[in-house]
Amino acid sequence: MSTMIAHRITGFGGPEVLAEHRVDVPQVGPGQLLVKVAYCGVCRHDLLTRAGAFPRALVPVTLGHQVSGWVAATGPDVRDFAVGDRVMTMIFTGCGRCRRCAAGEEALCEEQTPQFLGEDRDGGYAEYVVVEARTSLTVPATMPLAEAAIMTCTLGTAYHAVVGRGGVQAGDLVVVTGASGGVGVHAIEVLAMLGARAVGVVSSGASVGPVRQAGAVDVIVSPDRRFSGELRRRYGQADVVLDVVGEPTLNESCHAVRPGGRVVVIGNVNGRHARIPPAYLILKEIALVGTKSCSIAEMNEVLSLVAGGSLRARVDTVVPLAQCRAVHERMEAGENLGRIVLEVAGEQR
Repeated sequence: MSTMIAHRITGFGGPEVLAEHRVDVPQVGPGQLLVKVAYCGVCRHDLLTRAGAFPRALVPVTLGHQVSGWVAATGPDVRDFAVGDRVMTMIFTGCGRCRRCAAGEEALCEEQTPQFLGEDRDGGYAEYVVVEARTSLTVPATMPLAEAAIMTCTLGTAYHAVVGRGGVQAGDLVVVTGASGGVGVHAIEVLAMLGARAVGVVSSGASVGPVRQAGAVDVIVSPDRRFSGELRRRYGQADVVLDVVGEPTLNESCHAVRPGGRVVVIGNVNGRHARIPPAYLILKEIALVGTKSCSIAEMNEVLSLVAGGSLRARVDTVVPLAQCRAVHERMEAGENLGRIVLEVAGEQR
């Protein structure tokens, strides 16, 4: 049996638990694809998985839920893909049978807890990965594979949050916390495309430039994450707040939104529980909305917008797979901006 290199965790902990292993190349089953990994994005969720924030995570496991590459083999009954096709992956895999899965919304599977790639099943910090054909998409010929790798987690997540869950309209004042991160900066981009007035919230002045470049009309630098007062001074209250940070900013987001407005919770960077006084929701009639991941249909819409030049995936740094532990260390130290991608096979098959 052939073997491959995979960077895996065998227990939870700091970046030191992420180590290189030589393992068997996984076997492809019915309805599945064996993908030769070209690139795999890194996001903060990977760090939380590695640290044990999600105790149900499979251990040992190969991290990585943002994968692009080529089909190396197909399982029985796969009809829509052939060996050599350029593909990218969705994040979640459901039962494949319920009404949500049938609609391409496997993140909301009604029959089982959806499997998270790189957490509940082996992911893309490896030379090969097995994924379901139904949760894979063809990468357009003009799209670099490094950009395709992050498309679902960044633009897909942002598009679903802004359009599908936030109901944002042209002219709306929308605040984005964690605006310099991979999801945040892409949310700014989607908002600008829709004609909304996007205000980014960041913790460092070094992040202001990239967030403005993505289309923000203004950026609030708030190291202590208490930004609602400054927002009110400059603009009043927001129609919508997209909270990418979660527990550290969620109370402040509820302060920042207008009566009758919406707070859309996209992420939770520290994995901790947040406490929201019910009075916020009752007295201001705030809608507190969760968002998880985009559907196949939404992802295809995003791919069309990218192909048409309305949106673009923003890859900030590409590093070799062997440096994944160093990437985790940098991210935990707060030393990176935007989205980092691990190069495995690269663009050349």
